[in-house]
Amino acid sequence: MEVNEIRVEIRKHHVTPGINVLDLVIDANGENIRRQTQHKDDDKSFAKFVNDITKVAQELADARIE
Repeated sequence: MEVNEIRVEIRKHHVTPGINVLDLVIDANGENIRRQTQHKDDDKSFAKFVNDITKVAQELADARIE
């Protein structure tokens, strides 16, 4: 497995209330994805993504190297 960078950044839009900005950078396993998207607070697919990525982060934080 080759991982150069995996980054997920979510922040509130600095000008527009109720809008979230998603920066997604994946440079791993031959994939090179760099995207920035904007989502409303009530966007259900964005909320699901946030929940899913939070679960992945928690699983990684709980993983132990033996």
